Amino acid sequence: MNTEDFQFFIRVADLGSISKAAQDANISVSVASQKLQRLEQQLQLRLFHRTTRKLTLTEEGRALLEHGRHWIADFIHLQESLKLKDQPLTGTLRITTSATFGTKILMPVITEFALLHSELKIHLDLNDQNIDLIQQGMDLAIRIGQLKSSSLVAKRLNTNRRLLCASPAYLQKYGVPKTLSDLKLHRCILQQHGQGLTNHWHLINEDGEVEQIHVEGYFATNSGEGVRQAALAGLGISNHSIWHVADDLATGKLVQILPDYPVEATAIYAVFPHRELIAPKVQRFLDYLTDYFQQRE
Repeated sequence: MNTEDFQFFIRVADLGSISKAAQDANISVSVASQKLQRLEQQLQLRLFHRTTRKLTLTEEGRALLEHGRHWIADFIHLQESLKLKDQPLTGTLRITTSATFGTKILMPVITEFALLHSELKIHLDLNDQNIDLIQQGMDLAIRIGQLKSSSLVAKRLNTNRRLLCASPAYLQKYGVPKTLSDLKLHRCILQQHGQGLTNHWHLINEDGEVEQIHVEGYFATNSGEGVRQAALAGLGISNHSIWHVADDLATGKLVQILPDYPVEATAIYAVFPHRELIAPKVQRFLDYLTDYFQQRE
């Protein structure tokens, strides 16, 4: 199939007119019609109902437009990335992620990638609050948790497992919770996000169902590392990604609580502004990240 003909079909469908699409492509109407006819012959499908006054998509044409738009974009991006795979990356790659995850997990990956592409400049924004990618001119964000519906495009990289923990000093003073309802009686450490305070925790009960528990916070911060430091100081029970507190659990500075009631896992996502026209520097880094996390599934 001729990809140029397919792209022209999408342009005709978007503009609703062969003549407008021909003018946009700087070709004659007769050449434009030939492109559509050639595509229909190759696919053995009628894509448009044509009259002297109106051009409308057939049912097959609507289905092809809906599913083919993303397919052709992905194909072209793949084609371009293969052409450019041996060429050096240049310009600036702008990445944003949470301060804690960026420092503890992402930095080693970024440094490996930077060493492979010495002509590429990298700007890393470490920020526990989700900034506006388009407004701030970011190419890519790495985010953890449930994503809000938006116009941004997200690619899942890995599962993010979580647990509840507290310091031995806190547990000695306030006791060890035995059931989910016990959490309501304890002092909990909460994190403040742009969308609000996380004073509801989602845990898996004995029936294997997700149960939402409202918890009382006596200390709150907008920093994930601040939550960890407060837990180490004995200020309460915290809800953490396992990667964040694995060393503290291994040394006994923090103790997992309610291990029979796991926290509902979230996920790690790469988020970028647009599916179309992804720059080679972004696509190559995204591919590198994907390979990195797939090895850790």
